[in-house]
Amino acid sequence: MKPKFWFVIAGMTAFLALLIAMVTIFSTGTGPRAYVAKNYTRAVQLDKPGDDDNKAYTSNLEPSTVVDDITDTWEPISQYARGSGVYLRYSDDAMIVQPRDRGSVIHVMELDEAYNHYHHVVGGVWGWGGPHGQTFRGGGPGSGK
Repeated sequence: MKPKFWFVIAGMTAFLALLIAMVTIFSTGTGPRAYVAKNYTRAVQLDKPGDDDNKAYTSNLEPSTVVDDITDTWEPISQYARGSGVYLRYSDDAMIVQPRDRGSVIHVMELDEAYNHYHHVVGGVWGWGGPHGQTFRGGGPGSGK
């Protein structure tokens, strides 16, 4: 057989492998939202009302263990722990991991909706307006204007 034939076969095989990889990547999703959806149990009855993008998940693990699992895989921009739960901020999403019965509930929501809902907890920690939550301009009288 001619070498040209083998190049054509190799090119078709490479294209097929690339196509399979792309379908796999885009069908399973990436990011912290997809990770939680894949690894935790969906709990529609625990979704926060009024936010169609909010999804609740449950786990039999303690909140600290769930947070460690999520943050080991997807490092948040900001993480804040309080008695009511652990608040994880990502670029587009937020995750709130709270104790529930003998386990945890994980609320995954868009960042702005999470901020609106939990501003009384994370308002001074996450800030608002900058990519990493820095809204303090500092300085003395007249600075930052």
